[in-house]
Amino acid sequence: MAAAGCSEPLVTIPGGELAGADRQPPDVWGDVPDTIQLETRPADPYSINIWGVGIGSELYVATSGDGTTWTSFIENDRNVRVRIDGGLYRLQAALVENDGERGRVALAYSDKYEVDPHEGWVSEGMIFRLERP
Repeated sequence: MAAAGCSEPLVTIPGGELAGADRQPPDVWGDVPDTIQLETRPADPYSINIWGVGIGSELYVATSGDGTTWTSFIENDRNVRVRIDGGLYRLQAALVENDGERGRVALAYSDKYEVDPHEGWVSEGMIFRLERP
């Protein structure tokens, strides 16, 4: 019960508003940690720990094809914040539908997390590009 009152996500338990210093997004998302934190629904913040990949100037997150709680929040408000290494980045989520871009992201996830890029959520999931507003 104590974890429910915390604002930070804890392993697989979602949290609320993320704390940290606002930063400008980098020109290149180089060494993105294995797990980043994503905050959705600015009016009533909802945050999670999630895998993410950087490809050049773009940052991506993904989930299963059926979506999840946070994907429904993005449908209503694209504004998100990402916390990486204590810094907060204000971004906007855009669903990736282009097959070429989806393929590049699937390969990046495969390389980083050693998952099969042709099975499950990697190839059939919802992929979001987190863009500069």
